[in-house]
Amino acid sequence: MRRANHDKVSAPNVVPCPSCSAPMVPHRVCPGCGFYKGRAVIKSGAAES
Repeated sequence: MRRANHDKVSAPNVVPCPSCSAPMVPHRVCPGCGFYKGRAVIKSGAAES
């Protein structure tokens, strides 16, 4: 019973992307627009806007 406290599964922390407002995990490239820290890291169709 004492060991069961840290074995629970928690939901990932999700924040809105500063450039496109899509939900994303912090400190990762946005899957919606491909931006990270204001720079286009991955080329996508939405990155042009």
